[in-house]
Amino acid sequence: MARARVKLARILNESKRRATLKKRRLALIKSLQTLCVLCKVKACMIVCDGLNDQSTDNVMVWPSRKEAKTMLANFNSVSEQKQNKRMVTHEKFLENMLVNEKSKLQALKKKNDQMEIEELLHKLHSAPTSIDLESGKLSQAYFYIEELIKMIEEKESSS
Repeated sequence: MARARVKLARILNESKRRATLKKRRLALIKSLQTLCVLCKVKACMIVCDGLNDQSTDNVMVWPSRKEAKTMLANFNSVSEQKQNKRMVTHEKFLENMLVNEKSKLQALKKKNDQMEIEELLHKLHSAPTSIDLESGKLSQAYFYIEELIKMIEEKESSS
């Protein structure tokens, strides 16, 4: 059974908020560990949960402070160009998705046009007098037939 959608709002009850933070932090660590194992990458995580009673930050570091410092130092020692080489901003990601979807749409439009032309040709073959031909559809059918003839001739010449 599916879970109910979680309402994203500040939890007012302090003990519930701390318990939820602890659970979510553990789930995040588990996900990061899985990512590190499956993808064979190094990763670290730093979670700051605000000021505690003694006015000091509560900072949780995974896997350890020493390893996290080493990873951050290694990352900062690499040139900025190499750091940004594989980084993708949200805007760039969405632009890439848009380009991919547009190319998929173009391919589907082309396939749809091809199927319409094939259907028209089948109707012309079975009952040529009962079809109203638009000049645009007729020219598309002509170019489609020319393209098919070229493909057949290329196959014949290669074999």
